[in-house]
Amino acid sequence: MSSVFEGIVNPTSNSFLDLNEQTRACQKLLASVVHLSIKDACTRPPTGKKGKSLGDIHTDAFTALRFLFGEGVSGLNEYATWLDFDAGQFRTRLLEMMRDDTAKFVFSIGPEDRRAFRHNYRTWLVVKDLKQEGREEFDEDTDD
Repeated sequence: MSSVFEGIVNPTSNSFLDLNEQTRACQKLLASVVHLSIKDACTRPPTGKKGKSLGDIHTDAFTALRFLFGEGVSGLNEYATWLDFDAGQFRTRLLEMMRDDTAKFVFSIGPEDRRAFRHNYRTWLVVKDLKQEGREEFDEDTDD
């Protein structure tokens, strides 16, 4: 009995109450959300017949950019606080990285993905403040 109590009160690194391990797992999860939002922001825009762009933005890219750059919704600012990095500097460096139009991979992001990001970002800047009537993909998600 005392060994069970001792294991709960004084957790070891092999115990299920290892707070450092749980903290690292939470940090990995939060970092994965930020990483996925960057990948989603690189989603190629929808195209029409014969590959012509429709000048639109994919829903995943829109929500990812809202998470990364939006001021009116919770997103990167909160995650940056939890992960202990500066959100403003992160945004600046992300935009600088995506402006690179060379054929090389930059931090494992290829030229086509960076080009899609630039297109999506420009579109998002125009669309973000517009009231999109009849467009469900731009409406806020609500939990009933």
